[in-house]
Amino acid sequence: MAIKDILPSTQFSLILGSILLSGGLIYAAHAIHNPSTKPATVAVSNKTNTTPDWTKALEEIQSQSPLNRLPQAPDEQNVQRLLDAATSDNVTNTVARTLLINLSNAKAQGLGNDIPTQDSLIADAAAKINQERGTPIYSAADLTLIPESKAVLHAYGNSVMLILQNHPKANMNRSLYLVSKAAETGSESGLGELSSIGAEYKTLAKDLAALPVPQTLSPLHLSIVNNFARMGSAHADMEEIITDPLRGLGGLQLYQSLSEETGRVFTSIATILSKNGILFSKDEPGVTWNSLVP
Repeated sequence: MAIKDILPSTQFSLILGSILLSGGLIYAAHAIHNPSTKPATVAVSNKTNTTPDWTKALEEIQSQSPLNRLPQAPDEQNVQRLLDAATSDNVTNTVARTLLINLSNAKAQGLGNDIPTQDSLIADAAAKINQERGTPIYSAADLTLIPESKAVLHAYGNSVMLILQNHPKANMNRSLYLVSKAAETGSESGLGELSSIGAEYKTLAKDLAALPVPQTLSPLHLSIVNNFARMGSAHADMEEIITDPLRGLGGLQLYQSLSEETGRVFTSIATILSKNGILFSKDEPGVTWNSLVP
């Protein structure tokens, strides 16, 4: 990435320059860790019965210490204005710019080489990369709850699997293939399909939300519905894997995490159905539940 892609404007560069100048940056840190000032010589009187004025000698040494030449901390308002200017819709550019600003700010204060400061900078950058799950789209009020019975559980099991079968495009393998192909070739060709796959996931979530649900299974069912809806939204981020790599990777990470979580919820439902003696024949859509029982 070229430096001109990191610095957004002339104003951005001017503010960064003020930080660099006010801090002394690398030179200050170098002066601290590699002082060139020669140790001060304390003159002691050779006269007997005369006590050397050690307090004045100590003050003289301290006045010559390079620690007294530490640069003043940069103006926090300038730093904040620079951070605000660094923010954009492109997560990758935002993280790169912010990291540069924070590192420059740390260096200006004689920091940056210590582990706590580096950990703090990394944590700040990672926080911008991680994609939030956001507010759940569906709530318990959106579900239609029905009394539980073996017949109801059996019908529910078949209905869930039938809905999944009706949305074959909500396919993780296809999504991962498109993202990995784009990352390998560096081409955006084919990424447009992720948009339609994301829409399929959202439709799947909507259809599942409309399904009558046995009351005891409602919390698990609601989790599945919201996870599918979020997986659909994650495809918009994954589609930016070339133009905004960090956003794309963040979306991919969230998508995979939600998929794994949804798999565990399906296993929990399969276990509940099994414990209630709900069995499915090979000719029923619900036969898939049998393979999910641990």
